[in-house]
Amino acid sequence: MKTQLFSMALLVSSFTFAQSWNITGNSGTNSSNNFIGTTDNQPLVLRSNNIERLRIKTNGNVGIGATNPDAKLHVAQENTNSQNLVVGKFTSFGSTGGSAMISLGYHTTANLELNSTYTGIGFRYGSYGDFNIENDFQSPIYGAINFIANKKVQLAIKPNGNALLQGKFEAKEVKVTLTPTADFVFDEKYDLPKLEEVEKHIKEKKHLPEIASAKVMEKEGVNVGEFQIKLLQKIEELTLYSIDQNKQIKEQAEQLKHLKDENEILKTQSAKIEKLEQQVQQLLSTQK
Repeated sequence: MKTQLFSMALLVSSFTFAQSWNITGNSGTNSSNNFIGTTDNQPLVLRSNNIERLRIKTNGNVGIGATNPDAKLHVAQENTNSQNLVVGKFTSFGSTGGSAMISLGYHTTANLELNSTYTGIGFRYGSYGDFNIENDFQSPIYGAINFIANKKVQLAIKPNGNALLQGKFEAKEVKVTLTPTADFVFDEKYDLPKLEEVEKHIKEKKHLPEIASAKVMEKEGVNVGEFQIKLLQKIEELTLYSIDQNKQIKEQAEQLKHLKDENEILKTQSAKIEKLEQQVQQLLSTQK
């Protein structure tokens, strides 16, 4: 009899526990039987101040401020009075620094990463306060980071570091770092092309030597860094031509001055000769 009473007491206790959920905490729970939720194909709604704050639909979509969430997580907030509204916020903190990451991926192929603003160690990439967008896909070909506008890829950053931009690029300043430069033109051993050869090339090819033709540029584009160095090379060659031309002009000016001086001497001598001839003529006339 005592055994039967004890068993009934345990059964009633278990039934009572199964029907209640202590708001100060629970222990000895079994997730198969003890949970907060619904079993009748109805959404789970959480309220505060008698206002719905969160809804979990029967398909698993979670809405915060959204009564009909159409994604796994749907956050909505009415914006009034032209506020700068923060809809979501993710914060990490600690004394050791490192990186705080939000990961959006397909089979771990993409990560949206924000570096910690602490000056400690452990940065995955970059430095203090950096914002990183990372694609974890390990491939030299696939896994670009694309920026889409008007249903098109307008800017793409390739895995090899190359960037593709559809449209114009406008900036206050552009710096291109590329070596070597064109200073080799000023080396004493540099074989400066003769102007006759340059002229011949231009007549035959219709473009400068070592510079791509207009057709090639239209077809293959222009490498800005290399093109700038080539243009600098041509400017430096032109400078050498100008220096050589200036030397020739100075030499010709000196020669012209020398010729003028000689001409003046000849004029003086010619005048003297003419005067002597006149004197001789006068002497001959008196003797007759």
